[in-house]
Amino acid sequence: MRIKFSFLFLFFLCFFLSKNVVSQDIDPATVDVGALSDDQIQRIITEMDSRGIPEQEAMALAKARGMSDDQILQLQQRIQEYKLAGGGSAQIGDLPEPKVFAEGEVSKKEVIESTVVEEKRLFGYSFFNTDKLTFEPNATAPIPSSYIIGLRDVLIIDVWGNSQMNYQLTVDQNGNVSIPEIGQVMIGGMTFEDAEIKIKSKLNRIYADLSSDNPKTFASVSIAQIRAVSVNVIGEASSPGTYIVPGTASVFSALYLAGGPSENGSFRDIKLIRDEQVIQNIDIYEYLIKGKAKNNVTLRDGDIIIIEPYRQRIIIEGQFKRTGLFETKKGETVTDVVEYAGGFNENAYTHRLELYRKNGRDQEFIDVLEDNYSKIELANGDSIVAGKVLNRFQNIVAITGAVYRPGNYEITEGLTLSKLIENADGLREDAFLERGVITRLAKDFTLTSISFDVADVVNGVIDFDIQKDDNISISSIHDLREFRTVEIYGEVKEPGPFNYKEGMTLSDIVYESGGFLESASEAYIEVARRLGKEEEATLTDKVAQVYQKQISRDLKLLGNDGDFELQPFDKIFIRQLPGFAKQSVVTLSGEIAYSGQYALTTHKDRVSDLIARCGGFSANAYPKGAMLTRQIEKDTKNVMLKNELISRSTDVKSTSLDFEVVGISLDEIMKNPGGKDDVFLLDGDEIFVPRKSQVVKVTGEVLNPISSTYTKGRKLKKYVSGAGGFAVQAKKNKVYVVYPNGTASDTKSFLGIRKYPKMEPGAEVIVPTRAPRNAATVGAWVGILTSVATLGLTISNIVK
Repeated sequence: MRIKFSFLFLFFLCFFLSKNVVSQDIDPATVDVGALSDDQIQRIITEMDSRGIPEQEAMALAKARGMSDDQILQLQQRIQEYKLAGGGSAQIGDLPEPKVFAEGEVSKKEVIESTVVEEKRLFGYSFFNTDKLTFEPNATAPIPSSYIIGLRDVLIIDVWGNSQMNYQLTVDQNGNVSIPEIGQVMIGGMTFEDAEIKIKSKLNRIYADLSSDNPKTFASVSIAQIRAVSVNVIGEASSPGTYIVPGTASVFSALYLAGGPSENGSFRDIKLIRDEQVIQNIDIYEYLIKGKAKNNVTLRDGDIIIIEPYRQRIIIEGQFKRTGLFETKKGETVTDVVEYAGGFNENAYTHRLELYRKNGRDQEFIDVLEDNYSKIELANGDSIVAGKVLNRFQNIVAITGAVYRPGNYEITEGLTLSKLIENADGLREDAFLERGVITRLAKDFTLTSISFDVADVVNGVIDFDIQKDDNISISSIHDLREFRTVEIYGEVKEPGPFNYKEGMTLSDIVYESGGFLESASEAYIEVARRLGKEEEATLTDKVAQVYQKQISRDLKLLGNDGDFELQPFDKIFIRQLPGFAKQSVVTLSGEIAYSGQYALTTHKDRVSDLIARCGGFSANAYPKGAMLTRQIEKDTKNVMLKNELISRSTDVKSTSLDFEVVGISLDEIMKNPGGKDDVFLLDGDEIFVPRKSQVVKVTGEVLNPISSTYTKGRKLKKYVSGAGGFAVQAKKNKVYVVYPNGTASDTKSFLGIRKYPKMEPGAEVIVPTRAPRNAATVGAWVGILTSVATLGLTISNIVK
C-alpha cells in the first residue's frame, strides 16, 4: 500500500508542476485536468509504467482521494488521446502492456528474435512479421457508413444555407449527444449512416426548411475524432495482450500488433468474441490464398480475439512452388494443399505424390496417384513430396553429320529414315554415301548399331523405321580421311601450313604465303613428298621423295616448274640466295672525329678499319680504355641450357643483360692493324672511346669507398689505404680491378704472398665480401676433442 500512496503523491505532484506548487495537502477535487500539459500526461504514464500500477487501480486511488467521476473520465480521455497521438503505452487491468496503434504513426513491435527455423517455414508466419506489410488503419480516410458510434466519439454537425450553425458533440456514457434546442439524441450503438439520418431528422424541428422539396438550408454530419477501443488478443499469439487501437481498426490490425499466431497457433481457426458470443471465425488462408478479406471485420471496445492451437499441420516438400509447413482443416484433401502450395513447379512429376504418415506407433507410406488427389484426406503430421520429371524424352530422335539441318526431331507415326533425312533438308554434297549408322537403345539399355547404305536409303532401295532415342550419323567424306595440308618453309613472307586444295601448284602455295622475300632463291626450291602406297608397302631406308624446282619470281603462269602440282602433306623449302647478307651497322662514339653509325662493307671489317674511317681520335682520347660491346643473340635453347647449368651451381648467378663486353686494347690494335688483337666486327657492335680519366675508384669492403687521383706507379694497396683500409669482412685475396675497356685482373697469391693487379687511369678497385663463417657448435667441439683424444690414445698404444 505504501507504494500505491507514494505513487499517488507523485501522481498529484505532476498535476501542480505547472503552478510550481509542491504540496501533499492539495485537494485533488480542485485539479483542472484540461489544463495539464502533454509533458505532465507523459510523466503520469511513465510513473504508472515504472511502478507497475494498472491504470484502473490508479484511477480508483485518485477517486478515493477526492477526484470526481468527471475528472477521472476526463483524465482517462486525456491519456487515451495522448496515446493515440503516438505518445506512449498504457496498462489495463493486470494484462501485459498494451500496444498503441493510432494515427498511422505507430510501428509494430518486433516479435521475439529467437524464432526457430520451423516457424519461418510455417506458411503465413511472415505475413504478420514483416515491415513490408501493415494493417494500420488510415486515420485520414473517410469514416465508413458501417462504423458503430460509441462512447467518446466526437461528431461535428454543420448547418449552412439560410441558417448557419456548427455543433461539436461528444457521445456520453449513455450513448447520447446533446443538441442545443433539441436535447438528448440516442445514437450509441448505431451505424454512422443510421446516426446521421436520425440527427438530421431531429434537426428538422428547428430547421424546417432542411427536409423540404426545395431546401434552402443544408446539414452534414461527420466524425471529428474517433474513439480508441481496447481489444484483447489471447491464446496462441506471438505477443498476447491488450491493445488500444482506433475504432476503425480491424481484426487483422490487432493480429498484426500481436505478431500473429505463435508457433503453436492456428491460422485457420481464430475467433472474434463480442458480448460473450463468437461473432466471426477467421481463416487467414482465405486471405493469403484467395485474397478474401470478408472476415476482417471492424473491432469494437471490449472485443476478444482468441487464437486457438493448431489441430493439423503437414509438410510439403519437393517440386512445389511453395514448400514448408501448412495448416489444414479436417476433411481437406491433397487437392487443397496443392492449391495452398501454389501448384507444382515446372520440374514436378504430377502423376504421383509420396505421402508419409505417422499413425501413432510408426510411419507408413502411401502412393497418391493423380486420380486420387481429391479423395485422400490429410492427417496431422503428414509429409507430401513431389518428385522431379525424368531426364528423358518420349518422342525424340537425333540426326548428325552431313545433312543440312542436323539436330533433334520429333518422332511421328510412321517416321522412316528416308523421311527423317528429308525433314533435315536432305544430304549435303560432301556426304559419304557408302555407309551410315543408326545407334539404338535397346529395352535393356544396351546400345546396338545398325549400318545402312546411305545412297540406297535416299534412292528408295531400302528404308528403316525410326524408334525413340535413335541417333543417326551420316559422315562427311572429309571426316573419314586425314586433314590434308601442305607446308612451306624458308624465304616467304608467311611460312607455315596451308589447307590443301585439289590442283594446287607450287606457284599457288608461294602466292598464298605472301610471295618471295628479297633473299629468296627461285632457282633452288625443294619439295619433299611422302612415299606412295606401293613404296610404303616394302621396308626400305627411303622416307620421302625430294624434287628440286625452279619457278619465276613474278609467279607467272608460264607452264614451267611453277605449275608443278602438289599433293597432300607436301613440304616446300624456299632457300636463301647464297650471297645474300643483311646490311650490318656498328656504332662508334666517344673521343673520335666523327661519331655515329657505320655500315660494314665486308665480312672482314676490323676495328682498325672502322677507326680509320671515322677520322681518328680526338686530342683527349684514351684508346687504352676503349670498350667494345656486342649484342647477345637470345636463342631459346641456349638460354634454357645456360639457365639449367647455372641452377646446378649455387655460386653462379644468372644475368639478364642482352650484351657482352669484348676485351680489346685499342692502342695495341692501332699499333699493329690486322694483328691478333684487331677483332672482326659484327652487326650491332658498339665501340666507345673514353676521355682519359684522372682518378681511380675504390669500392666494396673498405672503410670509406672513394675515388682517388691517379698517380703513375702507385700500388693498389696505397689506393685502398686512401679509402680507409680493408673492412673486417674484406676478402683480401680476391681483390680485383676492372679497367676502362671492361677487362678485369685479379689478385695472385703464392706461398702467402699476394700480388695485386697493376693500376691504370680510370680503373676501379673492387674489394669483395668474405663469406660468413659458421661458428662450430658445442657438439662439434666435443667431436673434435674426442677425435684428437682417440688419435692420441692410438698413437700411444702403437708406441708401446
